[in-house]
Amino acid sequence: MRLDDVGAAMAVIEAADAAAEAQGAHPPRPPISPAQEEARRTAHARFIEHDGPGAWVAVAGQQGLVGVAESIRRVDFWGLSMLFVHPDFQSQGVGRALLEAASGYAEGTEVRMIQSSPDPRAMRLYALAGLSMHPAAALGGEPDRRAIPPSLEGRAGGEEDLELVAEVEAAIGRSRTEDVAFVLGDERHRLDVVDKGGARGWMLWSPQRLLMLGATDETTAATLLWRYLGELEGAALAYGLTSAQNWAFTVAHAARLTLRVGGAMFVDGMAPPSPWIPSGWYF
Repeated sequence: MRLDDVGAAMAVIEAADAAAEAQGAHPPRPPISPAQEEARRTAHARFIEHDGPGAWVAVAGQQGLVGVAESIRRVDFWGLSMLFVHPDFQSQGVGRALLEAASGYAEGTEVRMIQSSPDPRAMRLYALAGLSMHPAAALGGEPDRRAIPPSLEGRAGGEEDLELVAEVEAAIGRSRTEDVAFVLGDERHRLDVVDKGGARGWMLWSPQRLLMLGATDETTAATLLWRYLGELEGAALAYGLTSAQNWAFTVAHAARLTLRVGGAMFVDGMAPPSPWIPSGWYF
């Protein structure tokens, strides 16, 4: 993948998402603003600049770019951040070829992870690649604000808390600190932290959704999720919750949120961390 492929790759992603919505694979998503579109363009460019060996495109003659795969490598972790094929070229082996190309970036790593859509073809592809399937759910909807605890540990955070993020990440076997720092460069995103004795954790969120969370224990993770619901003005949204995140389901039920089961987290080399919520791109 090259930098001049970004625009065409975004068009493929938009076409694939639109087809999935039309088939009822996920609810319609609100249109994005010009600022959001530019932020996404910058993020796609970062995959090429930072994780170039894991970023690939499929090109079909005069049709041009028809598929894209982007992946990350952080120390001994590899994650497939996205794989999209234009609807006109699906079920023709394009996705398999892209996965094989991006998987070369995983050579020598100990952990592989893929967050899958509900598309059965995608889930079959990832299972056949040797990863274990963990069915996943998303939480959403307007929280019942009467259920939010009146007093919660924690505070607003910032770049000065990246060391805390790194230490918590090391404890749960992940390494997202540089990705957190990158996302914080967009002023629409906020970082909340809990740092009290042995209870430590962090959460990155925006008005659109909860992006990432990590904590030393499930009680601290639940506190951060409650903080998100308390600070949010609209509807909540978080993806990629497996049975390892039962603490999040407990909060969701108490807040009368909606849980939608669909898709899966595919993992090889470790169990899904528990006091953790993944980002679709950075895990």
